[in-house]
Amino acid sequence: MLIKIVGCGNAFSMKNGNQSFLVEEDGRRMLIDCGSRIPVSLAEMGIKLSTIDDFYVSHGHGDHIGGLEEVAFTRYDWSTKPKHYTQGKYAPRLIGNAGFLKDLWDYSLKGGLSSMEGFQSTLETFFEVTPIQPNEPFAWQGWTVDLIQQLHVMAGNVAMWTFGLMFKRAGHKTVYFTTDSQHCSPSQMQTFYRDADVIFQDCELIGNNFQFQEGQKVYEDETGFHAWPEDESGLLIAMTHEPSYWKVRRMTSGVHANYSELAGYPSANHIQLSTEIKAKMWLSHYQDFKMDNKDMYGNVVNWDAQASKDGFQGFITPGQVFEF
Repeated sequence: MLIKIVGCGNAFSMKNGNQSFLVEEDGRRMLIDCGSRIPVSLAEMGIKLSTIDDFYVSHGHGDHIGGLEEVAFTRYDWSTKPKHYTQGKYAPRLIGNAGFLKDLWDYSLKGGLSSMEGFQSTLETFFEVTPIQPNEPFAWQGWTVDLIQQLHVMAGNVAMWTFGLMFKRAGHKTVYFTTDSQHCSPSQMQTFYRDADVIFQDCELIGNNFQFQEGQKVYEDETGFHAWPEDESGLLIAMTHEPSYWKVRRMTSGVHANYSELAGYPSANHIQLSTEIKAKMWLSHYQDFKMDNKDMYGNVVNWDAQASKDGFQGFITPGQVFEF
């Protein structure tokens, strides 16, 4: 199985596109999530929408489904204008959780795709809709693929779920795409981390202040924070200041796994992953300031070196290719 990174940025990335993976096996292609920027990313890589057989959608945010309208109109058989995909020639499969696909048309796609001259279109006009029932894996090119339900957003007392993918095949590495998720929510998500050999993990970088490393001894005066002197001057500082220990985590969005949580920093105050699990993780869905070697507060951070230090495989990049 070949995996090509189409995009690895967050929803608003102008440098890395939306998070998306192109999976290939024996001449067939599946795109995992198709956000609003993905058709452009594919074109820049020389990949035509017409060469993708299957489109998997994990949840309803625009950076994961926003490109489907372009896919639908681009792939539609305009020569015969079928009302149902079976009457045409070019329709790709649209794969996803059954409950999510049931709502996808009315909640997200109907506004643009129903504008067909002469008849009322449906989702099945453009796609061979393939709903996957809960606890029922689907087969894809010799692989068994499980949908892993994960919490993405808790809006008051209403949960928005996302559905990650776990690819399994005898004699091959097990590959887990988390799509979008909160960090180990619930904690049983670690079961899937343990089962996987390779994990493509969404990881936001916001709210992490790397002016100092986690736990470094510092003090604060009227000009800001400073490293605690380890020489004799530290005795003078101690006469007027109390030492503290730097906390990298300052805030999180709450809807994505945050770097400080995944790394297991004490300031994240969350479930800590084992060294073995972190060593399987490739980090994705990150903010553009990573590319400038800065954190969101403007501090210089070599994120790749930091990820290595904290035990991760690293950050994925557009165009990167994996073969399993």
